[in-house]
Amino acid sequence: MEGAVILKGLGLLLFGTLFVWLGIDGWRHRRKERISLIEAAVLKAGGAKEPLPHNRWDRMMAFVHPVLMILFGPAMIFLGCVILFV
Repeated sequence: MEGAVILKGLGLLLFGTLFVWLGIDGWRHRRKERISLIEAAVLKAGGAKEPLPHNRWDRMMAFVHPVLMILFGPAMIFLGCVILFV
């Protein structure tokens, strides 16, 4: 096998595992109010003390993102295994 193919397979395995882990963690904490690092940096630079309240879109995405990560993570792991072992 060539080095590029091995790197792609290992990359898929690594990112698939990361997606599954972040998906499970996101599903556990989906109901908690949290802000991203970017939003925290913008708030700090702007001098604002409180983040904006979450709207319906933000609450819906808190459910959709973990589900998508849990779906695509195993698919990426499977593809990485297929590339490496077939």
